[in-house]
Amino acid sequence: MTRAAVLALVLIAVGLIGGALFVPRPARQAEVRAGYRVLQAELNAHTRLSDGTLSPCDLVLLARQRGLDVIAVTEHNAVGAARVAEACASLFEDAPLVLPASEITTRELHVLAIGVRQNVDARAGVGEIVRQIQAQGGLAIVAHPTRRYHAAAERVCAELDGVEIVHPIAYARERPIGSYADIVAFGERPCLAGAAKIGTSDYHGGSILGLLRTYVFVESASEEGVLAAIRAGRAVTYAPDGRAFGPPELVRALEEQPLAPRPTDYDYRPVSSNDRMTRLAGLAGMLLLLFAAPAHATSFLLS
Repeated sequence: MTRAAVLALVLIAVGLIGGALFVPRPARQAEVRAGYRVLQAELNAHTRLSDGTLSPCDLVLLARQRGLDVIAVTEHNAVGAARVAEACASLFEDAPLVLPASEITTRELHVLAIGVRQNVDARAGVGEIVRQIQAQGGLAIVAHPTRRYHAAAERVCAELDGVEIVHPIAYARERPIGSYADIVAFGERPCLAGAAKIGTSDYHGGSILGLLRTYVFVESASEEGVLAAIRAGRAVTYAPDGRAFGPPELVRALEEQPLAPRPTDYDYRPVSSNDRMTRLAGLAGMLLLLFAAPAHATSFLLS
């Protein structure tokens, strides 16, 4: 390894350490509503191990900064990124709970597999995919069910554990994959009456992690507790226009006693001179790696 590559990696390490030490972390106090502890969750987030931009470790740190209690790392058709994220979370006492997961991605349908530790065969039929997820004790949640996915989703609607009813498409109303109105229309079908309604940022990059989140009413703040709560439909989420989705008694509990705000800077501005300096060090390291040691840069970015 060249001296330039070593220096670049040192600078990148300084940037990562600074991100862990200097970025503010909102207090995540325990709050109880309707007899349950309420956890704030991001249940659909990707990393650079497929089509995201952050490493699994960086994703955990950003989730901590966003004041999230729970994050599901949902790499496409693979659980490896979630395992790495779990390992990273174990290094920080105040890290959010990481749920092992993946997003099973097919031409017919996308299904969030929450709570699975083994890969699900994306080549199987939709019904078999749902069965494989649930056989592992996981949750099968249909992702962003726009009209192009309705036919396949209809075939398994009664077997689904939940639906991603709030999605960033809500901000644009129309995307290449369809419209937000289609998502809501499917999510309100009778076959999903008892299923969990979740909201996610479908995070791939930028600063929007946790912008849309799910409030999960748990009996215990553990992986098993979160899965059990979602399976029982004890989840509430809010669309950008303020509309609430979830069991009426839980929505009412949040309206009567709102949760304490968790200040979040979605612009991701530096908060101190130390934060600014370590960010610059990390950026300098990446530029040095790209221009002075391109072979090592390729290896680093793909690792």
